[in-house]
Amino acid sequence: MIVYQAWLSVQATGKVAPGVGELRDPRGRFAVDVELGFKPERYHILQLQKHGRIAGTDGDVVHLRGVAPAGVDALTREYWIEHIEAPAGVPR
Repeated sequence: MIVYQAWLSVQATGKVAPGVGELRDPRGRFAVDVELGFKPERYHILQLQKHGRIAGTDGDVVHLRGVAPAGVDALTREYWIEHIEAPAGVPR
């Protein structure tokens, strides 16, 4: 179990693009685009909803709004998430 937790921590590094969380709302939350590398299924959407509001999908990218910094940390530990970035041109 310790090895698995260590692997999750190592694979989490580098998943978050620069600029994520820079534009926050009054509650300190922000929008992110989560790239999965495959079309999300119900399971993935339900897991992502734990960390923010689903604002839609585009192929293998799920748009989340109202994400807290702790939510981004939790998302990086999901092995099926490839990349997290700040959405371009979307109100946060």
